[in-house]
Amino acid sequence: MPHRDIAPAQPAGELRSRYLDAILNAVEESRRPATRRVYGSAWKRFRRWAEAEGLQPLPADPMTVAAYLTRRAEQGLSQSTLSLDRKAISHFHRTANLPTPTISEGVKLTLAGLRNQAARQGRAEPHQARGLTGERLAAIVRTAHRRRTGQTGRKESKAAALRRGDVDIAIATVMRDALLRRSEAAELRWGDVEFSADGSSLVTIRRSKTSHVSAVQYVGTDATAALRRIRPLNAHPDSRVFGLRSGRSISNRLGAMAREAGLGEGFSGHSPRVGMAQDLTAAGVGLAALMVAGRWRSERMPAHYARGEAARRGAVAKLHGEGSWAEKTHRRRQAG
Repeated sequence: MPHRDIAPAQPAGELRSRYLDAILNAVEESRRPATRRVYGSAWKRFRRWAEAEGLQPLPADPMTVAAYLTRRAEQGLSQSTLSLDRKAISHFHRTANLPTPTISEGVKLTLAGLRNQAARQGRAEPHQARGLTGERLAAIVRTAHRRRTGQTGRKESKAAALRRGDVDIAIATVMRDALLRRSEAAELRWGDVEFSADGSSLVTIRRSKTSHVSAVQYVGTDATAALRRIRPLNAHPDSRVFGLRSGRSISNRLGAMAREAGLGEGFSGHSPRVGMAQDLTAAGVGLAALMVAGRWRSERMPAHYARGEAARRGAVAKLHGEGSWAEKTHRRRQAG
């Protein structure tokens, strides 16, 4: 006879019907809105391709997934894009409570082979945005308030150039100091900024690409002054600091700043993080401290960003910094 305090087990079907909606909502909330949008776009591409080929996208056969990834590679897409495709396909299968075809050995081997092919063709290195270093930031600050001509051919007014330039400087300086990702910059609210008496400030990142746990980042006096210049009177805590609603808008804005400053192409929403990583490495900051500053979980990307500066601080650079081989030999003979 069962203990009186233990209720009879509920049938699995009844339990599922009671909690299914809540579970699905929780699963959906486990990923950031930007991630969900990216996965949704990747899934739509896969579904359209499968249907055009007369194949079933859900549930998909592993051979279908392998063929799709191979086709995407033939189109010249990067390994990171193929990885995203695989994750999106897996996500939608798991959400539908279906076995994911992406864990099959055939799909794994296909991806490994595509990576090897890309390596042989010299396409294995990840694309890196040009770093917004301190020197390049200075060029942006110098040119930020120049009047620009829009797509319609109309030149902005002096007042508009001043307002836009102030926001540009704030975006570039704050993103560098706080090593913000472009999505984090777009989501930053005035309630997340804490101004300090010494002229610096702290910004709280509520959620990030790699963590749902908030983080607090330091912002120096120059960037804080730029924030104060653009802060409206009686700013609402929930209003966006930079007034841009997406990471893409942040990226486009940074690219425009760089072009106006004469820095050329290749600058994006990743540039402030890359540039600060390069400057910190040049200043002697080690990889472990750099990972903490930028909230990187893996050493792969910060090491990649800073590899040029690390090489300039390496053993060979130090050897050459002491003078030529002939000069060092002469000094040693004199000392001997």
